[in-house]
Amino acid sequence: MGNQFECLLNFLEVKGMAIVNNKELAKKIESIKRKGTKSYIEKQQELNPSTLSDCLSLEGKGDFFCTGSVSFGVGFGMDQTVAKKDLAAIEEFVRSKEEVKHARFELTPFCDPLLLALLQEQRYTLEQFLAVWVLDLKAWKPVEKSFPNNTVEIAEVANEDSFEWAWTVALGISKDNTVSEETMEATRTFLEVPDNTGFLLKDNGESAAGGTLAIDGRLGELFLASTVQAYRGKGHQNRLIEERIRYAKEKGCTHITVTTEPNTASARNMEKNGFGLIYNKAILRSPEIK
Repeated sequence: MGNQFECLLNFLEVKGMAIVNNKELAKKIESIKRKGTKSYIEKQQELNPSTLSDCLSLEGKGDFFCTGSVSFGVGFGMDQTVAKKDLAAIEEFVRSKEEVKHARFELTPFCDPLLLALLQEQRYTLEQFLAVWVLDLKAWKPVEKSFPNNTVEIAEVANEDSFEWAWTVALGISKDNTVSEETMEATRTFLEVPDNTGFLLKDNGESAAGGTLAIDGRLGELFLASTVQAYRGKGHQNRLIEERIRYAKEKGCTHITVTTEPNTASARNMEKNGFGLIYNKAILRSPEIK
């Protein structure tokens, strides 16, 4: 355990893991994630009081989220020091959620080493890494005729199209090509968040793919995108990426970010569209909380 955390601490050092040594930009990226997730959960609770989603905010330290059986803490270790009592409060929050068995923290390379030491003491283990990408929109220019296909059209999602968009995105994510009403409604709730905009791609008039953009000040974030299985391999996600980049730039954004798993098709799509890897995040998971 000690060796694992010693290696992780070395890997999380700014020079070893962050491609760009810019803590302020990293804080903005983590902030848009915190703000967006918090707004989404609040909207879920407003529309469905029986929802399992919930949030615990520790002022100046970070936000901890539980959605279904998944938990994750964002922003911790970047400002104020996280004390043992804070971790105890988070674990008690997780314990109150019947579906959630573990506490997880998303840690950036700028994380306070004291938080790592505290998590080591509590026997947290490394679960996976996430890759955080950034595109500087000041230098970005669209590629003319990059996707010459008259059968494809992309439109910003209006209220009357929100169910079609939610069905398309949820179906693209589904592992068994089925979508429950509960999943579709949870997906559609993302469009209820004021800073979010959905985009729907149609191929020959059929809904084939969808994606989402959040904007906070001059920073945009791409997230929640998928393609229906029958339409994969046609470059539709690259079309959606470019369309959302255009939209964000028109709205005055100077940077746009996205988070992927490393070495995936999504990560390769980001590279194709000019995004640069700015840092990786380590996901640390607690022992089972009973």
